Amino acid sequence: MSGIFNTSFYYQAILLLVVLIIVILLTFRQANELRKMAEMQKRPKFVTVEDCNGMITTRDFRQGDFVGLIEGPCDNNGNIRKIVGIYAIKEEKQKKGSRFL
Repeated sequence: MSGIFNTSFYYQAILLLVVLIIVILLTFRQANELRKMAEMQKRPKFVTVEDCNGMITTRDFRQGDFVGLIEGPCDNNGNIRKIVGIYAIKEEKQKKGSRFL
């Protein structure tokens, strides 16, 4: 032996450093995903309200929707389906103490 530090010590130190770097990177990645999920939950859900000859329906908002958009026929009588409103729905979480039994 040429002293306290032999080649096996260096290999172990390098391996430990690589594992530590991988763990740190995975931790940052997980934290970023959790932050994105929390941000998505804060956003309200958008719904589109459509009218077809007095019959009102709702559906999820799609890119390109706007009030007044005519989407084409909605029945065999030639009536047209038209967007009459777009609304944001904010879902509120129930507090633990406010549950109904």
